[in-house]
Amino acid sequence: MSVGLSKAQIAVLKPALQQLVRSYSKHLKGASPFAYPFRMYPPSRGFDRGTFNESMMQRILNLERTLKTNGASRLQLQLDTFELRGVAFGIRTYVDFVRFYIRQQRTVYGLRPKQRIRTEYVAELRANSVPVIHAVERHMKRANRALLQFAGREQYDGLMATWKAHLRWMRLHISHYKPLGKRAHGPRKRQQRDLDELMEMAKLAVRSEGHRAPRRIELRKLIRLYARYSRAGRPGYWSVRSLLENRNEYRAQWTLAQFVIDRCNSKELTKS
Repeated sequence: MSVGLSKAQIAVLKPALQQLVRSYSKHLKGASPFAYPFRMYPPSRGFDRGTFNESMMQRILNLERTLKTNGASRLQLQLDTFELRGVAFGIRTYVDFVRFYIRQQRTVYGLRPKQRIRTEYVAELRANSVPVIHAVERHMKRANRALLQFAGREQYDGLMATWKAHLRWMRLHISHYKPLGKRAHGPRKRQQRDLDELMEMAKLAVRSEGHRAPRRIELRKLIRLYARYSRAGRPGYWSVRSLLENRNEYRAQWTLAQFVIDRCNSKELTKS
């Protein structure tokens, strides 16, 4: 659909898309400095990292290139709903980028006062961005209706699911500007989380074998002992990871339950 951009709108949109494209270019060369640090802060199992879509990304790259090479004060562009969504995303994340930069400039970049971005600039940028985003969203609603009418509901839903997966990928890999919490100490945090999950699995497994689960402190000691034996490679001991990945299989549940039952004074449950 045809979308007109004024000089003021271009002034907001242009640096936003440039920042997004610069971050993506660094990602292609290795890794963007604005990617979520998966190695330093490993997420939990099953964490959705999004799915990169080359076609969706190329739309944003082409639009940024058009704005970069065209110096007109006003532009009339043909944009589809995904290009408009990329525009809105770029503007919103650019505000986050500026806030992130201001937080970091004193402690990390060591910039002199004249080189620093004023904190008031964030409020100005946000005030200028809001009407542009509203205008983009109005065009987006029209583009959504046009796409739905052209493609049909099933294909429309599939395209939207593809976009949402790509949007999540961009948030995590090229535009993650959120401050990070206290760093976990290496793999220890994950090991503790695995032991917690293994304890819950052991409680259910022991009960399913007709016994009472031991007290929490005693059960924790036994789970630690099991983990130590499995790491040592003792025959018949599943690894902690294998147990958790196969927690719904009877063999895994039985192996863990028997280890606990054999090493504690577990009483059988009263049958009703």
